Amino acid sequence: MLLGLASSATAQPFDDPRALVEHVYSSYLADQIPSDYPREQFSPTLRQLWDDMEARSEELEMPILDFDPFINGQDFDITDVSAADPLIEGDTATVVVTFRNFGTPQEMRYSLIRDAGGWKIDDLESLSEEYNYRLSEILTDDPMLN
Repeated sequence: MLLGLASSATAQPFDDPRALVEHVYSSYLADQIPSDYPREQFSPTLRQLWDDMEARSEELEMPILDFDPFINGQDFDITDVSAADPLIEGDTATVVVTFRNFGTPQEMRYSLIRDAGGWKIDDLESLSEEYNYRLSEILTDDPMLN
């Protein structure tokens, strides 16, 4: 269960993968639209994929990512957030988080890596029956082929 985690605009190192995932949802739980995605908490690989996607979106003048992948929606009313204990294997970890968005159950699986700066988000997967996806696949998608 998440308890009063404050959102921070500055990057902070996370020694615990679960704490990083909980941090992602702190703005939503405070009923604030995140000012930016937690890019400072992305792995170098995910950050590069994100930056490349934004550049392609500008070039195409169309959004490649037109929803918030962390909540699996465009709007939010997040409740009942629960992050499971991480499954840690060396410098990688997996954390599953469940929550409700407007009452609809959501389940997300975070893939994390650990580097000198602590734990970082390397990928995100929605396990929702209605709409499942892997963030890295969306970021590399070519909307002109869809």
